[in-house]
Amino acid sequence: MDESPTGAECPRCRGPLSEYDGDPGARSRLALDRDVRICRSCGVDEAVRDAAALAPVPPGEWPMLEDHLTWNNVPGTGR
Repeated sequence: MDESPTGAECPRCRGPLSEYDGDPGARSRLALDRDVRICRSCGVDEAVRDAAALAPVPPGEWPMLEDHLTWNNVPGTGR
């Protein structure tokens, strides 16, 4: 299992990559070989954007400093 050390920085939001020792985080959907590790919150944000047919935040615009999307705050879903 690929483990990321606690204290590493998420390249997408500059927050902590791991929440606890042994937390591998998530793999970015935007990396073709999915080898870019991002934090769990960014992983959820990418998944929600994908499922809701919203544009992704491309790596050239990282770090994104806005709030992460969740199903509770997706624009236009009425949630």
